[in-house]
Amino acid sequence: MKYFALLFLLASAGAVRADASNFDVLQANQTFEPRDLQIPAGAGVSFLNGDDVTHNIHATGPDGAVVDHGLQKPGETTHFDFAAKGVYAISCAIHPRMKMKITVN
Repeated sequence: MKYFALLFLLASAGAVRADASNFDVLQANQTFEPRDLQIPAGAGVSFLNGDDVTHNIHATGPDGAVVDHGLQKPGETTHFDFAAKGVYAISCAIHPRMKMKITVN
């Protein structure tokens, strides 16, 4: 529980850099925090569902390919690795207003 509270506080200020190749995004109040993230190619992003409702991570890559990772229950984490450079549109298929952008440099 202490880890979740710390993660929430840090993520509220923006992406948490867990290590040199992983970033954390918090889903809270049916939004992604942060909404705009820049990461290096090869980095990963972990999405923590901090809400009390189910979410879904839906990613559209720079080539138009779509990846849907299914349902994500409260408290669950979904991880993506981003190898290709470009802009990725991330959304929740359940809550259409939940959107963010990840730019891979």
